[in-house]
Amino acid sequence: MSTSIHGGRISPSDVRNATFEQVGHGYEPGAVHHFLAAVADQMDADRVQLEARGANAQDEMVKIISQAQVLAEKFVAEAEQYSKDLVASARTQYSEILRRAENAAVSRTEGQAVATTQAAPAYTTPIDEIEYVRTYTKVAQVQLRAVIDALAEQVDKLGDVPKSGQ
Repeated sequence: MSTSIHGGRISPSDVRNATFEQVGHGYEPGAVHHFLAAVADQMDADRVQLEARGANAQDEMVKIISQAQVLAEKFVAEAEQYSKDLVASARTQYSEILRRAENAAVSRTEGQAVATTQAAPAYTTPIDEIEYVRTYTKVAQVQLRAVIDALAEQVDKLGDVPKSGQ
């Protein structure tokens, strides 16, 4: 073979320019050159197709990252709304419990006759409902923190996402 193969890779031009020493009853040179030209053309077509696939893959990757960013923003917005709803619910429950406690205190003082002029003992027993709301608020706060941390971790995994419109 009169062509040199550089670096172990054969290029389409190597195939097109290949020449062979003719010995004895070998193959028809025209048919060999025709076949080599067809192989070189196919190699060129494959290279073009691979390059196109690479560009398409990059476009697809950008689309997927953009979709992930939109989903992450949606989840963050849902988490924020959920936390606002929890806070509003806790405030409503707190107000209702406080109103009931005040009404109960007023009804007790009206129904009781003060027998002595001693000062009333200090209030030391927590109202169960207020403690329930406090516990509920703490649990909700821990859950929301976990959701926000998980979302932040997922967004960090996405890496640098190109800005939309670029």
